[in-house]
Parts: sequence; C-alpha cells; structure tokens
Amino acid sequence: MDNFIKGISAFILAIVVAINAFGNFIGIGDIIPTEPETTVIETTLPEETTEALDKEAIADFVALYNSETAKIVENGTYAINRSSSYTKPIDVGSATDILNKLISAIDENSNLDSVVGSFLGIGTIKVEAPEDLSSFYEDYLLKAGTLKAEDITSFSEEGGVYTFTLPAATNPKENGETALSRFTNDFVTHEEVVDGITEVTTAIKVKKTNAEYDDIKVEVTVVEGKITNIKYSYAMDAEIDLTAVVAIRGTGSIEVSAEYNNIEY
Repeated sequence: MDNFIKGISAFILAIVVAINAFGNFIGIGDIIPTEPETTVIETTLPEETTEALDKEAIADFVALYNSETAKIVENGTYAINRSSSYTKPIDVGSATDILNKLISAIDENSNLDSVVGSFLGIGTIKVEAPEDLSSFYEDYLLKAGTLKAEDITSFSEEGGVYTFTLPAATNPKENGETALSRFTNDFVTHEEVVDGITEVTTAIKVKKTNAEYDDIKVEVTVVEGKITNIKYSYAMDAEIDLTAVVAIRGTGSIEVSAEYNNIEY
C-alpha cells in the first residue's frame, strides 16, 4: 500500500502547485484512474439476537475462528470479493469545484470522488486466489484472527452459520489493539497517510486524520469444524486536515462489503 500512497502523494503535489498559483484551496490528489465500478456486494445477514450472550458458545467459536483462519492463511486458498461505495461523496468545501475542474482537465472521466476513491478502495475487487491480489491491496487479504470473546457484542448461530458484531473503532492501527484490527487489516491508518505524503513532499503537512468505523457485521459459515465462508461489512466516516499555505479539510463516508469464499485448506 506504501507504493500506492506514493503515487497519490505525487499527484497531490501537482495539485498544490497548480492551486497555489491561483491562491485557492487544495485537496487530496492521486494518479488519475478511470471511474471505478461501485457495484455493492449483496450480503444479507440474519437478524441479530437480542437474547443474553452465550459466553461459552462465543468462547468456543472465537477459539475455532482464530485457529481455523490461521490454518487458511498458512496453507489455504480462497477467493476474494470486495466492494466499497460512497454514502457521502468526498467534500473539501469551497475547493471541490476547482479540484474537479483541474482533475477533469487531465482526465475527463475522473473527478475528486474517483481520485480519492482509489485511495479509499472504492470499487469492486474480485480475485480467485489470494496470490492474484495486487500488492497495492494486500490489506484485503484474510487475516489470521486474534479475536477475543469480549470483542463480540452480538452473537447467534443457525445451521452452522455464525453471525456476530464487532464494536465500532476510531483510528484503528494494525497492531491488534482493537477488535477490528484483530479481525482484519481492511482499513487505512493515519501513519500510512502521513508517511506516504511526507516521503514525496514536505509542502503538504497532514495535521490530522480521523476515521470512525461503525459496528462491523460478520458472518462465518462452518461445516464439520472447518470455515467455508466469511463475510463482513462496515461503514466509515473519514476526515483529514491538511495545510499547504492554507488549511484544507476533507470529509466523506463509505460502506464496505467483503467476502472470502471457495475456501479450501
């Protein structure tokens, strides 16, 4: 993902130069992609239970999940189907119109949403095996779980299908400190943004990033003690404060649905 962020940062620098020449606000940039697909994966999950949690059942499931995902990551194979779309398009206030004009002048099929969308993973990714996934998207690979029983805030099981919820997270890091990061690395960290930009230019300073992830909905199918399918979904609100001569704030919201299927190990 570091190389990908470097590409984004290079375009940011180009936009800074252009906008500063006119004394206007600026925002985030990227190597201009074409408008990505935003087909949302249908992941209808069973209704959550409102009954008291069965702590013993949750503990047993967590032990199974952590053990089996470690086996899959070590020796297994699986297909990945991930989709992400905006629920609130990227907004940089008064800078939006001028940024869209600058971007469309370079690529008439692109705009601020599609440019920043490539950074946020907007669009659909489908691969038949983990090794087919571009290294740019390695955070979307299945992670060997290190879940704790107390991570699960709702839980139900029917016919070998386990449905549960992990709690909301703010600015998670890939260090296992949150339930989200014990489950997946499918999120962007503050450090990745800062490092990617400062390695290319010091003209832009990242003052603050803030990512608010809603509860993470998960569904896991188990057949004869082995995991055969994993689905998850979440919504996220993002905010970034930059300075480049003037202060800029960008905000936006996305939703993500992902599935690991055809699991064999």
